[in-house]
Amino acid sequence: MKKNIIYIVLLALVTSISFSSCEDMLTPDMDRNDEIDAVAADTLYSYWGILKSLQSVAERYVILGECRGDLVSGTEYVSDSIHAILDFQTSDVATADGACRYLKASDFYHVINSCNAYMAKCDTLRRTGTDRSYMIKEYAQVASIRAWVYMQLLLTYQRVPLIDTPVLSTEDIDAVHSSGRFVTIDDFADSPIVQKLEEVANVDYPNYGEYKNLVHSTLCLFPQHLVLGDIYLLRGKQGDKDSYRKAAQHYYSYLNSEWGGVIQTNTMYGLMERNIVTDYFELGLSSGWPGMFNTTTEVEAAQEVVTVIPSSMSKLFGSVQRGIQQLFGFDSETSVRTNAEDTVTTVAVTLYENFKHELGASKSYENLNHAQDYEAYIGTSDKNDCKVINGAGDARYYMSTNNRPNYESDDSELVNFVMKQNMGSALVSVSGGRGTAFVGRVNSIVFPSAYPIIYRKGSIWLRFAEALNGAGFPGYAFSILKSGLCGNEAWVPTLTTRYQPDEIRYFGIENGDSTFFASADELKDSYIQRATNEGLVFSEDEATRETEYQTYLTDNGIMLGSDTLSYNEWPDEAYPETDLVCYHIGRRETREAQSYPFFTFQTDKGYLRGSGTTYQYAFGGTDREIASGMIAERFNEDALTTGIHTRGCGRVKPYERNTVFNYVDQINKMLAEDGEATLTKKQIYQEANLPKVQKAIAHLILDELALETAFEGNRFFDLVCYSRFCGSADELAKRVASRSGTMDGGLRTRLQTESNWFFKLPNP
Repeated sequence: MKKNIIYIVLLALVTSISFSSCEDMLTPDMDRNDEIDAVAADTLYSYWGILKSLQSVAERYVILGECRGDLVSGTEYVSDSIHAILDFQTSDVATADGACRYLKASDFYHVINSCNAYMAKCDTLRRTGTDRSYMIKEYAQVASIRAWVYMQLLLTYQRVPLIDTPVLSTEDIDAVHSSGRFVTIDDFADSPIVQKLEEVANVDYPNYGEYKNLVHSTLCLFPQHLVLGDIYLLRGKQGDKDSYRKAAQHYYSYLNSEWGGVIQTNTMYGLMERNIVTDYFELGLSSGWPGMFNTTTEVEAAQEVVTVIPSSMSKLFGSVQRGIQQLFGFDSETSVRTNAEDTVTTVAVTLYENFKHELGASKSYENLNHAQDYEAYIGTSDKNDCKVINGAGDARYYMSTNNRPNYESDDSELVNFVMKQNMGSALVSVSGGRGTAFVGRVNSIVFPSAYPIIYRKGSIWLRFAEALNGAGFPGYAFSILKSGLCGNEAWVPTLTTRYQPDEIRYFGIENGDSTFFASADELKDSYIQRATNEGLVFSEDEATRETEYQTYLTDNGIMLGSDTLSYNEWPDEAYPETDLVCYHIGRRETREAQSYPFFTFQTDKGYLRGSGTTYQYAFGGTDREIASGMIAERFNEDALTTGIHTRGCGRVKPYERNTVFNYVDQINKMLAEDGEATLTKKQIYQEANLPKVQKAIAHLILDELALETAFEGNRFFDLVCYSRFCGSADELAKRVASRSGTMDGGLRTRLQTESNWFFKLPNP
């Protein structure tokens, strides 16, 4: 049976492999790349041919990833094939390989076989005049693409044939046919596919400028460290710290590079306005949100989008991908015009609502967003407080979905649309935490040629948080959600001798040096003895003696003090705010963090430092005041990273006071949702409770992934990783089965068997 499955796949490969000179949107102007000689050019066209072949699996990345998650539901108009995917009908005729255009294993293997052939023929030993391998950058990218596509195969079929050599003839078929090698999620990281990618993990990326003036070539790269991070994160399971540490190291290696960087404060999505007189508020759109999902410019540290599989607006320029838009409710019209004078061709795409679309946001996604607490600073510049705005929810919800009145029906019912891939100026603001009405056809939505998005900063940092949590560092993982993990020395606490567990200590400071004592009496006796030894005779009168003692201290420049030290509770008033920021990171984590390079946030080039100016309040008008969402307190001029949660829920204060998004409350909230007993603050930092804390933080990260990356194709991956971390298939089952708002008992039971998460390979 195994050989028959392999044979069917291989038969499709022999006739489908292509190294043609693909002259479409994914081909740069070779005249602008003088360093490429004729010998290398043919290999480059093969590389671009592989990029083009990725477009055949691009849409299914989103559809299979979201339809098997908990954030998308089918409407009454859903087709049989999409409903079968939503319902995990893995043995149904509707999901048989090839019956649905989103389930065709040979498309994946076509890309893989092209990569195998490329890597077999690419001459990475040929050198340039500067002694650089001609094609090593492209070779590394092909190795990364191959591993990424294999990962998509595993997420679709769970156990798949391993083919790492080119299949170009019937002899090749016989060779692979007889090997009968398979690979699974558990052993993929040990396969030659991943081993080869590890070998080229640190190779730099190629840059060919813009592809046909439509999308920059750097946006089409699959950074090796990100693919490897995903592979090890997917392999991780309960108790497997090694996989999570490997994943963390790879994510860190990317983030700590000129392509990586921090989450900038200017990527916050919500804007809170409050009318002081009427106590009325609005959540408005950030101007950067639509552009973030349709950027075509060169990747840089301050940019959100990292990797896309682009689509052309017209078949004149390459592959057109509009299946995602259609499923979520937008039909398109294309107009092509060529200027007769200079033969410049212009393509315009207009999207229109289709109220009979197949997919919409699920009830569980809506409930999760509405359950979030939006926090904002309310008041004037000299008097303000961080307040929770009841009923506001998460601002990202109002930017990702929209309820539009159906002007085609008599009752003008509201129909849910997923807008995330179809952003434009026709969106509405949100008032009082609920949507307002919009009437009329949409003529101004931008068609996203740079979509789907495979990697972006938000998802990378959240996966880094997953890896850190699995590696045993839940406090550091929480920092990524809350206030950002790095930016300057103040953001990452390090273990020093001043941090003692649960201890009150007394000290004297002289000439900048501190001397510590166990008690106040010991401190005082020490300096009185010192004064006596120096010849000072104290008065017998108690009041006079105290004055003489204080005078001695003053004359010698000695300052006395005391502080309370505790890893379980770092009090705000104990030290200046530039000394401590992450109050939720305890002693064990800071001690163990010293041993791992993925906590080395300060680098010479400063890739993981914030930049820019410190934001303050912005005020306008006479009867309303606008809290920009930026923090009022100034850490220092460099602390300009932000937490992921702040993107949709206002500016969460980095300190634990005055914010509902604090470590202890959020852990207990997640524990309560999972039916677990809550923990005291002291218990949370005890190592015996680390597994409970890790699971709570994993749950919190899973929720944040839903809020931040919904509808982008990641959700099934997220649920699989979470369920494996928890060691329970029911974690995925209960979430998917309750996406409609009520539990589907039959679906939950079926998904409690992990093999039912995946589809079946061709079976003769």
